[in-house]
Amino acid sequence: LPLSLPFNVSQPNLANWCRGEGLDQAHAILVIGVSEEEEISTVEETLEQVKTLGKVRVRGKMFDANNQTLTMLCECREVVDPTKVPPEVINLKEGRKWKIVVAEQETISNLFTEKLDRFLRDEGKTLEDVKRLCDPSTSWNSNPESIIRAVGDVLQSKPNESNLYRRFRIFSGVHPTPPGEDNLDSWLEQVKFMTDEYECSDKEKRRRIIESLKGPALEIIQAVRMSNPMANHMDYLQALESTFGTSESGEELYLTFRAMHQRQGECLSNFLLRLERLLNKVVQKGGLQVDEANKARLEQLIKGATESDLMLLQLGLRDKRSDPPTFLSLLKEIREEEEREAARQKLKKPAQRQHVHAVQVASETDSKDLKPQHYAKERGHYSKFKADFSPKSSTFKPKSSKESENFCYRCGENGHFANKCTAPENAQKVIKKLIHQVHGSPHGQSQSTDTQDQ
Repeated sequence: LPLSLPFNVSQPNLANWCRGEGLDQAHAILVIGVSEEEEISTVEETLEQVKTLGKVRVRGKMFDANNQTLTMLCECREVVDPTKVPPEVINLKEGRKWKIVVAEQETISNLFTEKLDRFLRDEGKTLEDVKRLCDPSTSWNSNPESIIRAVGDVLQSKPNESNLYRRFRIFSGVHPTPPGEDNLDSWLEQVKFMTDEYECSDKEKRRRIIESLKGPALEIIQAVRMSNPMANHMDYLQALESTFGTSESGEELYLTFRAMHQRQGECLSNFLLRLERLLNKVVQKGGLQVDEANKARLEQLIKGATESDLMLLQLGLRDKRSDPPTFLSLLKEIREEEEREAARQKLKKPAQRQHVHAVQVASETDSKDLKPQHYAKERGHYSKFKADFSPKSSTFKPKSSKESENFCYRCGENGHFANKCTAPENAQKVIKKLIHQVHGSPHGQSQSTDTQDQ
């Protein structure tokens, strides 16, 4: 059915509705002719078929009494371009046509200029940068080719200093180094490397250095700025290094380098890394020329590697003194040899594990066999303990193994103990056996006496 509402009548409705809902008119459209039973999700899915609108959400509904339909206010993620939005869309389910109303072309002022300004703002640039790069002989507003060429030149220029960047780690100058901070050497290495790579002004470099400082280190920079307001970022780094770094000269550091030796249990690659760290300081302090660093590194590695003589022979480093390798190539050779040595050591470990396992099983078997013997000894010790508490036990000295034979303290018979005795109690027999043991009478006499008593 044709709609009685003309297209131009809805233009003021769109502007007023957007103002009441707090929406940007450049991102809003009106959909006319939607039935009351239509689901909002269906309307949104239908409108999203128009790719230039992007994600669409229904923000309001109004009933049209003339057509008995709904008019919906929708918000689009993308800026609505009237030249790319169709006047009608077809319902995906029912096939009915809905009319789309957008703001008039002249209501969105300078649409191209706004897009260009938004694009340049995302890139950290402004329209003034484009104007300066445009051809002076032509008006930049009337010559699109000049604008496009200027935008390309702006994007190829240095990035804006306000763009995102990775911050330096924190350094305070406190000793020992607190958790989450770097020591001076590590911090200086990172800062010097990154400031050389930054394509920004010296002011921005100073700002990034200052934001990574705190405590005593920040106080030093404040003193530098007060004494020399024109100090650059290298002056900041030199002040921190002279305050918190070593006071040794290049020659003193070189002597320390020549005295370095491999620590006990330290692998050769770690020793090389320690050498390189100090060697860099020596070169920076002027204690050694850069072209002599490879030779000094190799000589000290051979001299100080007291724990890796065999690896030095396998690598043939002594034969390379005439043409010393660079640090990276030397480190690569050592790492590869250490990996091969570790692989050889792994091949020997399974045999050792089997041997240890066999010994453990044997020990467990022996312990099981010894348990009955140990229990019997405890039983014998218990009977001897009771005999020790009899009268005149201090004068008792067993003369033979038979005389100290155990017997029952309940019935007086041999071969069992009182806790397992089932015979009637015979106190006289027990007393006589105890007297015979005290006087040291032979076992045979006690047996004969027992027989007479019975």
